[in-house]
Amino acid sequence: MPWNRNEPDPLKARRLQLAEQEKRLAEQMSRLNHELKYGSEPPASEANKPAEPPVWRMEDDVSSRTAPEPTPARNRDLARQRQRDRFVFFICMGLLLIVVLIVLWVWKTHSHVLD
Repeated sequence: MPWNRNEPDPLKARRLQLAEQEKRLAEQMSRLNHELKYGSEPPASEANKPAEPPVWRMEDDVSSRTAPEPTPARNRDLARQRQRDRFVFFICMGLLLIVVLIVLWVWKTHSHVLD
C-alpha cells in the first residue's frame, strides 16, 4: 500500500515539538537564573525580545539534506574503484589457488607415508 504523501511527517512534527519544548525550557532557565541573580522581578530587556529557537535548529529547518546528483567525476571514481576491486579479486583468487595447490601437494606427499 503506497504511503500517502499528504499526511504530516511524524518525525518532522516530533522535531518541531522538541524544538518548542527546548525553547520553553531555555526561557524558563533564563528566567530562573535571572530571578536567582536579581530577585523576582522579570528582566526588562528579555521581556521585549521575542524568544527564538537556537541557531542550529533554524539551520536544520531551512536546509534539506539530499543526495547529490551523480556526476561524471563520481562515475570515474566508481570506475576506478571497480578496476581496483577486480584487481584485488584476481590477486585473491590466485593466492587461493596457490594455497589449494600447496595443501594438495602436502596431502599427496604425506598420504603415502601413512599407508
